[in-house]
Amino acid sequence: MPGWIPQFLSGHQIERGWRALALLLVLASLLELAACAGLAYVAGFAHLRMALAHFSAQWLLVPPAAWSLSYVGYFFAYGGIFRVQAGPEVPWRVVAAVALAGFGGFLAYGGGSLDGYALRTAGAADSDAKVRVAGLAALEQGALAILGCGVSIAVLFARVRGVPASATVPWAVAPIPGFLIAFWLADRYMDRFAGPNRWRALIGTLLGSVRVIWDLFAKPLRWGPAIVGMIVFWAADAVAAWAGLASFGLHMNVAALFIGFASGMLFTRRTGPLAGAGILALLLPLTISYCGAPFATAIAGVFAYRLLSIWVPAPASLAILPTLRRIGDSPTMAVLTRSG
Repeated sequence: MPGWIPQFLSGHQIERGWRALALLLVLASLLELAACAGLAYVAGFAHLRMALAHFSAQWLLVPPAAWSLSYVGYFFAYGGIFRVQAGPEVPWRVVAAVALAGFGGFLAYGGGSLDGYALRTAGAADSDAKVRVAGLAALEQGALAILGCGVSIAVLFARVRGVPASATVPWAVAPIPGFLIAFWLADRYMDRFAGPNRWRALIGTLLGSVRVIWDLFAKPLRWGPAIVGMIVFWAADAVAAWAGLASFGLHMNVAALFIGFASGMLFTRRTGPLAGAGILALLLPLTISYCGAPFATAIAGVFAYRLLSIWVPAPASLAILPTLRRIGDSPTMAVLTRSG
């Protein structure tokens, strides 16, 4: 690999010029295309051509509308994570900008660096900022687990055909005990993991993030919008994925689609490199087809969904660059950038 490529990919996205950002968008699109081509080779190009023959562009109007609602939910989730446990007073316009960067994923380099910079700029201590950023990731996956659990239980009780039990039973059984064990560990051991040791500090951050989530659930009247917001984020994003499949003629059972969607969504656009380009396009067709979609249709539908997820939020992400750069010009971020 040429030496300039890692250097090009390792920098802060908000500091790049327009040409570099356009090049990164093209690179992300090429990664999605490469993933689609690789899976199409496995499925057979003849099967993919049959799926493409059913293409109907009108369904691709649904994802932008779904993502508009999804972002509103994401914004409320961000606000809750930033403010729970007497968090710093981050201005709402900054929360909106950072949430939009995380939502689109393309500018959210470092799996939460922008979130951490915004919190530190607002006065949060370094350790508290790390806990809240980890708490946001925990809320993302926790809300997905709640939805996956509920949908799987409904599928099992309704005896929906075509969805394998090996996909539904783990979602129905694992999340609730997992939540309880995580809350118990955080309550019992969080205070024991403090100090300069790197690994102890990492475990302490993870346990602290679980405690943040517990505080959200413990006061649903106060912090319910954050939990509901993240659930809305995932539900609307799944609608966008469903529409991607529908554009190629597959009106998949919604419950089966969501189980496959949740199983393949190992991380969000915020935490994946280049918004998860190439990786999620490999995983999602496999898990969605396992839950009943024809493999070739799943490949085409996920490709459409993923490509739109990169390009549709891009104009808004670029529009908030001045706000993000003002956060980047703060003394806190300048120090952290030099030290990093």
